[in-house]
Order: sequence, then structure tokens, then C-alpha cells
Amino acid sequence: MPPRKRYQWQDGAPAVPEDSPSRSEKKRRSTALQELGEELAALPPSAWRDMPLGPDMREALDLLSRISDREGRRRQLQFIGRLMREEDAGAIRTALAARAAGQQAETARFHRAEQWRDRLLTETDAALPALLDALPGALPHAGAEAIARLRELVPAARREHGAPHARRELFRLLMQCQRPGEGQK
Repeated sequence: MPPRKRYQWQDGAPAVPEDSPSRSEKKRRSTALQELGEELAALPPSAWRDMPLGPDMREALDLLSRISDREGRRRQLQFIGRLMREEDAGAIRTALAARAAGQQAETARFHRAEQWRDRLLTETDAALPALLDALPGALPHAGAEAIARLRELVPAARREHGAPHARRELFRLLMQCQRPGEGQK
């Protein structure tokens, strides 16, 4: 009697184990890791040095920053994408999100200082004392010395027509009132 023909679909066992990802899913994961590597590569070296990366990844990123040839950069980015499989992508994403949140907070702080400077310079003389009295509530670290200095700077900044020295100093003081312990840059 000849052997019975057996086909994969006849034994009741699936051809592909159900718990393994499909080829498309593997490709999506690989592409996501490569995009994460490209996002890391776009950062300045000082930023990714603080990230939770292995030594091979740091070396690959450092090498990428020195490559100027287009094809060489493309190949190095592919290599970084492959190295990303060995890294903790969740921790890297968390670090990138924290960095982005810090940048957004800094931008918001900068805009608040600009808005306060513009309000102080454009309001009438009658509204100026009310604005200065509102500053300690709006800018948490505006002390009595800062308020006194602001009272001196605002009229000087209003009088300026040439070089905006008092306007810049006013802006720096408003930035300091938002975050304590920072010196002028």
C-alpha cells in the first residue's frame, strides 16, 4: 500500500504558528525602529549622550555625525536601524518624549517672558502699577528686588530708540523671575 499523502491543512495544525508575527508586522516593527534611530541621529550629540544607549549605538551615532557622503549616511542609518533591535526602544522613546516636553516647557517660558515684556512696554502709565503688582502671582519667583528692578527698567526701555539694552535686560529679568537660580546668559 502506498503512503498516504499528507498535506499541511489536513493535519489540523496551522501552517504558521499563530503567536508569531506576520511578515508585514515584522517589517512595520523594523521600520519603526529605523525611524526611531533616525530621530536619534537628528539630535545633537549632547542630547543622545544622555539617552539610555549601548556603546555600539553611541559609536554608530558618532560615526554618522562624521559622514558627509549621502550614500554613506543612508547605509549608516540602516545600520543604526539594525542596532536599534538590540536597544530598549521603550526607554529611548520615553527619553525622547521627556526631552520634547522639556523643550516645549522652555518655549512656553520664553513666550511668557516675551508677552510680559510687551505688556509692560505697551500699557499706559496708569496700567503699569497694576501690571507690576500682578507679576508676583504670574511669575512665581519674582521677588521684591526683581520688582524694584523692573520698575526701573520699564521706563528706560520705553525711552530707548537705538540699541535695545534695557529691553534685553528686562527680558532676561522676566526669564529669571520664572525660574530661580539662573544667571544671565
